Amino acid sequence: MLTVEEVERLLAAPDQAKPNGLRDAAMLELLYATGLRVSELCNLRGDAVNLEAGFLSTMGKGRKQRLVPIG
Repeated sequence: MLTVEEVERLLAAPDQAKPNGLRDAAMLELLYATGLRVSELCNLRGDAVNLEAGFLSTMGKGRKQRLVPIG
């Protein structure tokens, strides 16, 4: 388990002044905030995210679709 300080360092690591750093920061925050599996994040499509309703749809283990709340 990570300490609070380790999590803060991990989330602050990407250089958000660069496009790849901004992408990486968004990915890390999404993983941390939602509990998505890395495989779910890698397979996440843009149309699976519903910002207005505040959730995303992903295919979990056993090919079961699940809805994940996002802030």
